[in-house]
Amino acid sequence: MSGREVGAGAERVLRLLLRLYPEDFRDEMGSEWLETYRDGCRRAGEWGGVAWARFWVRATADSVRNGIGERLRPAVTWRRRGNWGRDTQRAIRRLVRAPAFTLATVGTLTVGLGAFAVVWSAVDNVLLEPPSYERPEDLYFVWRDYRAFFDLDRGWLAGPDVVALDTAGGPIAGAVGMRVEPVTVELGEGGRPEELKAMRSQPGLFDLLGVRPALGRVFAPAEVGEGRPAVVVLGHDLWKGRLGADPAAVGREVRLNGEPFTVIGVMPEHFRFARHSSLGSPETADLYTTFAFDLGAQPPGGGSYAGLVRARPGTTPEAVADAVTAVGRGLDEEYFEGGGMRYYPVGLMEDLVARVRPALVVLGLAGAFLVLVITVNLATLLLGRAAQRERELAVSRALGANRWTLARAALLEGGLLGLLGAAGGLLVALRGTRALVEIAPAELPRRAEIAVDPSVVAVVLSTGVLLGLAAGVVPAVWAARSRLATVLRDAAVRGGGGHGRIRRGMVVAQVALSLVLLSAGGVLVRSFERLLAADPGFRATDALTFRVPVTAGDYPDAAALTVLHDRLLAELSAIPGVESTGGLSSLPLTAGADQTRIAFPGAPGNTGEGDHDAPLIDIISATEGAFEALGARIIAGTAFSAPRAEPANEVLIDHTLADEFYPTGRAVGATVWMGDDTLRVAGVLEQPRLYDVHQDGRGQIWRRNREYTYRSLFYVIRSGRPTGSLIADVRAAVRRADPSLPVSQARPIEVLVDASLSRQRLSATLIAAFALGALILAAMGLFGIVSAAVTRRRTELGIRMALGADAGRVLRMVLGDGLSLVGLGLLAGIPGIWVAGRLLRGVVVGISPFDALTLAAVAGALVAVTAMACWIPARRVTAIDPASSLRSD
Repeated sequence: MSGREVGAGAERVLRLLLRLYPEDFRDEMGSEWLETYRDGCRRAGEWGGVAWARFWVRATADSVRNGIGERLRPAVTWRRRGNWGRDTQRAIRRLVRAPAFTLATVGTLTVGLGAFAVVWSAVDNVLLEPPSYERPEDLYFVWRDYRAFFDLDRGWLAGPDVVALDTAGGPIAGAVGMRVEPVTVELGEGGRPEELKAMRSQPGLFDLLGVRPALGRVFAPAEVGEGRPAVVVLGHDLWKGRLGADPAAVGREVRLNGEPFTVIGVMPEHFRFARHSSLGSPETADLYTTFAFDLGAQPPGGGSYAGLVRARPGTTPEAVADAVTAVGRGLDEEYFEGGGMRYYPVGLMEDLVARVRPALVVLGLAGAFLVLVITVNLATLLLGRAAQRERELAVSRALGANRWTLARAALLEGGLLGLLGAAGGLLVALRGTRALVEIAPAELPRRAEIAVDPSVVAVVLSTGVLLGLAAGVVPAVWAARSRLATVLRDAAVRGGGGHGRIRRGMVVAQVALSLVLLSAGGVLVRSFERLLAADPGFRATDALTFRVPVTAGDYPDAAALTVLHDRLLAELSAIPGVESTGGLSSLPLTAGADQTRIAFPGAPGNTGEGDHDAPLIDIISATEGAFEALGARIIAGTAFSAPRAEPANEVLIDHTLADEFYPTGRAVGATVWMGDDTLRVAGVLEQPRLYDVHQDGRGQIWRRNREYTYRSLFYVIRSGRPTGSLIADVRAAVRRADPSLPVSQARPIEVLVDASLSRQRLSATLIAAFALGALILAAMGLFGIVSAAVTRRRTELGIRMALGADAGRVLRMVLGDGLSLVGLGLLAGIPGIWVAGRLLRGVVVGISPFDALTLAAVAGALVAVTAMACWIPARRVTAIDPASSLRSD
């Protein structure tokens, strides 16, 4: 065979081997590859024999291996998909070559999107994510509306109410009643008693929720009422934390309030059912048991139970409301003689989050505003970067790059930055959500469920990418719409006035958005300051509170309880450093008091209207010394004196009742009727607030605990010692009084105030942080824009200074341009301030959402930031010699 024929055949084989490589490789490197292997083929042909065979084996193996590798390599996959792949690689290279810009931008996005991720995790898990029950949309809590009788529109149900709902049929598939109460629990042999929360309910609770236990079983229908088996289901946290997650715990005996109960099951790890409250926050339980009585046999008048109903599948809320109303009319006729008692349902999820929805909505909107600020800031940075690259863009256009190519490059750069920022934001959010759970109020619904889950990851990543793409639209549109001649001229002369209007518009938008977020943050911070200054009606320092739960077995009557309380007070008073001590049936700011009706016969404030003259009030039982220990202020008369052998039938009333019924100030010595008891007003005190730290609640009456005995009391110890150092002495004193009694809920008294402010503190802290972030972003954006603009105007400014303009005039001109943009931004932000103020009406306290001082301070801060952002780059340019500036251009 001739050398020519061999060369032609080899050429065909080499081209076949080249076909193993992807098309883009053949287009870019095919010629070089063929030339390289032709040379190898000629050398192998000259050597002949074994060298020829070795060459073709190696060439074939290399082509198969490298061709497949090129086809599978991700970068090549991008390239095969067209220009997007090549542009992505180039965008990555550009970002790597500009580390300062990339790190600053990604860092800004990381912080901003991290804050957004934390807020989104709270909003999603608390407000949006449905609870893990079967068809949670069909679950409703039912409430009594007492307003036909007294001022209470959200009251508990009575036992017969729950039974009537359960047997109603129609749209209602079933109903259960429940309540949460503290119980003394002994887990295993030798374990000290501790106080935990137990949810007592009818056996069908878990079936109604559609939840199955993780271990064992739940209650059987017969396990309720007198003679029922004493069985208990443990919550997962109690089982894991106290019993070491021992599977053998099922079947074990525990003691509740001194009585033996058998553990029959353990609930799943993520089961967090909350019994909703009529006045306070929803309550969760550590364990579950059933009622020791029949709900249908309970008195129909007083309400003590939360009622949960399940609607049949497909039933509308309107049909459920109609069914509950119909049942309520029958109950009103049967038990209240048609007096107007109303019953109404509220969806479980809606009822759970009703108290926190306004604050979370505001937080969510603040997070959305922060994302908008970040978007504008990123767009501004990308636009400034495009301006700095105008010469590069001009050359690219001159060499044939079309508008779409330049626009695509800007979009890709923004998208990559957004993706990197979102990834960093998720890392920040992992720690941030844990911090949020730590500082969030304990009563925040579904608090333990706040976490960065897959849905949060998806939302944050997509938000980051979309944010980057949205920000990249501005330079992309500018690049796509710019005329080639204009780009070349601007690049050669001043570096681009073509996008000046866009830049100025971005400044205005950023100032407007920052103004809205800063004003909301300022108003919330000032509102929280007002709350901190609010007077709760007692001295919230230098005192320790705790509860001593007492079971009925050891102290069966009031006389035995009185002896125990006296013994406890004596032991506590003997602790070194204790100044005063006392016991209360309910602590301030806990919404734990009972309610009753009272009347003031012959009081000058009576109007003859029954609802007014016999108001519903809160009743608290107190021992001698309780007012001194609490730091409550006696306005008139005296507190309860030393123990008396005979009943004194004395009460103290708060100033709201005294002002209402005795406007002339003669309440002390007046007569009060409470049921069949006739009582004498011994004193008037300033109301220790039970519900809200910044405003009075309903009227209060305080009775002596000797005459209105509570089994378990909250004790208050006032001392000059640090409260933490008292706890060990308190436990020792209680053990001396009765070794079987536990001490629970020990905490400094200021914790009560802190807890009542926790929701406002959380809102104020987060939104103030967002506002500060917005201010920093605005400062960065303004500085970047003004700095780039001033630098780009260096030739113009140099000419002005060469023609006689002094540095001061140039500075004033630059400052005037920047401040005029801020003025437009402030005007543009006014509608946003109005909308934000309307949303904040349900959140702020003691201050208008449109507080003039706050708005003025925010506007002043933005003006100051802008002035500084303008002054620094302008001062730097004016410090340069005009001749040097002109020569450099």
